[in-house]
Amino acid sequence: MRRVPVLHLVHTIAYGGIETAVLNWLGRLDGSRFEPHLACFANPDGSEAPFVEAAGARGLEVAKIPWGRHKPLVRSARALVRLLDERRIEILHTHNPYADFVGLAASRMRPVKTITTVYVWDDLGWKRNVLQWLDRAAIRHFDVVSAHCEDTYRRTLEFGFAQEKVTTLICGYEAEAVTLSRDERRRGRAALGADEGDLVFANIARLWPEKAQEMLLRAFRRVADRHPEARLWIAGVGPSESALRALCTGLGLDDRVRFLGFVKDLPGLLALVDVMVDPAQAAGVSLAICSGMAAGLPIAATDVGGLREVLKPGHTALLFPKDDEDACVEAMLHLAQDADQRARLGGAAREFLATRYSLAGAVAAVEKTYDSLVTR
Repeated sequence: MRRVPVLHLVHTIAYGGIETAVLNWLGRLDGSRFEPHLACFANPDGSEAPFVEAAGARGLEVAKIPWGRHKPLVRSARALVRLLDERRIEILHTHNPYADFVGLAASRMRPVKTITTVYVWDDLGWKRNVLQWLDRAAIRHFDVVSAHCEDTYRRTLEFGFAQEKVTTLICGYEAEAVTLSRDERRRGRAALGADEGDLVFANIARLWPEKAQEMLLRAFRRVADRHPEARLWIAGVGPSESALRALCTGLGLDDRVRFLGFVKDLPGLLALVDVMVDPAQAAGVSLAICSGMAAGLPIAATDVGGLREVLKPGHTALLFPKDDEDACVEAMLHLAQDADQRARLGGAAREFLATRYSLAGAVAAVEKTYDSLVTR
């Protein structure tokens, strides 16, 4: 059987859900039918390094496409064309707008089947809204537009894309829950400044404005006033870090909040946590949320995007409206005060993820989409 060479091109600026989804797909792709390749942009600040390292840990080599602050689309496209030729790529799968632009330009220089995955359409500020508008124009020229969740699929069709050209490719998730002994958990929490009796909230996300960590810090200040045992761990990297640290100090939370940076062993970290909280203003289906579900954590999250596809209000999570600090505080307080509710929500979340959002099913859909592309 002939193996079809497939190249994924990712514009990564902070390792997160998109990068995790790509690595999960490529790690499970049927190697007897497909030959996986991976490329990303070489950012001026080297911010692609965590993604490259994570890929390497999974045995995936990452080729780098030149990039810079002035967005050298033509030079990058020519570099991509050379890569397509060297590896005889038949399917180019892109992720994020700049990868879409470079991929489209390269496909005009060298014929290749093209597919993009769109993760979210939302109001992200005027600059990024313009970028989304340009991206919608660019991906109309792709062979397939795949949506990360049903909410994104619906919005894509509302923009006038032909239904036969759009499909849904969920990320899926393979549970990697870690079980620790009581003593192991106590030592792990102590290393991060939490005592055995403390209640640890965790936020796993890029440090980015739409992730709403500023609101989370303000909300946590109010929770901590009611619950002195509460602690907050924020795991992620991004351009908002300095502003968030300054706000944390201004709120008098330096002794209650830990910024953990990029966490390589996320399942190991989540085994030390009591509650996951995610106040993001925009989301598809967050793989950080999925990681919390796999760990059996109760989750308080914003009711946005495609999250209701995995989070069922009152059954697997507590959801609150976007930008509603009072509602965020209320959800966190509910979970802080009710251990039985925490156990019930966390158990239901773990079961849902294992039975209805599997990685195996997600990869099978990706492979089917690639098969249809090759035979066109």
